Amino acid sequence: MKPPTEPTKDDCCNSGCNPCIFDVYDTHLKLYEKYLNQDCACDSYNVTDYGISQLEYRKFYLYHIIQISDQQKMLFFQKSKQYSQKVSWKPGDHFLIKHTSDNDISCTRAYTPIKLKINSDGPLDYDFLIVIKKYSNGLVSNYLFHLNIGQETAWRGPYGSYNVEPNKFSKIIMLAQGTGIAPFVSIIQNILNNDEDMTRIILYYCCQDLNEILFRDELYEFNSYWNFSYKIFLSNTSEESYMNKKYNEPLVNSKFNVLELDYLKSHSNNQYLLCGSVQFMKEYEVVLKNGSYSDHIILF
Repeated sequence: MKPPTEPTKDDCCNSGCNPCIFDVYDTHLKLYEKYLNQDCACDSYNVTDYGISQLEYRKFYLYHIIQISDQQKMLFFQKSKQYSQKVSWKPGDHFLIKHTSDNDISCTRAYTPIKLKINSDGPLDYDFLIVIKKYSNGLVSNYLFHLNIGQETAWRGPYGSYNVEPNKFSKIIMLAQGTGIAPFVSIIQNILNNDEDMTRIILYYCCQDLNEILFRDELYEFNSYWNFSYKIFLSNTSEESYMNKKYNEPLVNSKFNVLELDYLKSHSNNQYLLCGSVQFMKEYEVVLKNGSYSDHIILF
């Protein structure tokens, strides 16, 4: 068993992740110390191999790009051939990417890995995809947005504290804003693919307009399951919203109103998951707590 590599300050994305990369290091350091104190030379304290390391950065190459809008892309990554293990993660987990600019400024950001069956002139052979939105002052988002196919990137992970617990909650209510839909996709997939899990999922997804809707086809497919329902709220309405609407697609041409949740108040055995901007999550966390909706509220 190798000693864990201590992360630097630049390796922390400063997003309040749980667990933080420094917490992960402390956990692995304790495991390593236990390993050293063993009488036998066995490697019983080795950590799970996810095909991507929590302790050091590994090379992944940009394999494919799908342009979603002027500011958004879907990027597909494939691991270096020196790593044979299949890349895996738990629903809701995130990976960290590290970028060092030409000015030698290092920055780390968290992104949610996703795996979908996507055909683009044939099946895509990739390990994970991420969705990015380019921000004018975003060092990492601009770096990723302008990547070319074949370019090398450095990732580590997975990290996360959320666990899908079948049938623990009557309903899981998800509130997502923009790219905040990303961690919910794998959670939804996990629950719907488990025939023994009777948990109902309700998704409220807030977007600016039709072009900002991510995983639109996937959400529409999920809606065929008895235990999934959703609404997409568009803050900028237009005639296009009506013209390009799918059959029975639940598009709402207005901002999300918390009154949508009122009928859920009487159900204490519900879990609420929030993901979006810091302001979005804090605002609705306060609303849910003050409204006594549930004590089970998780921010991603």
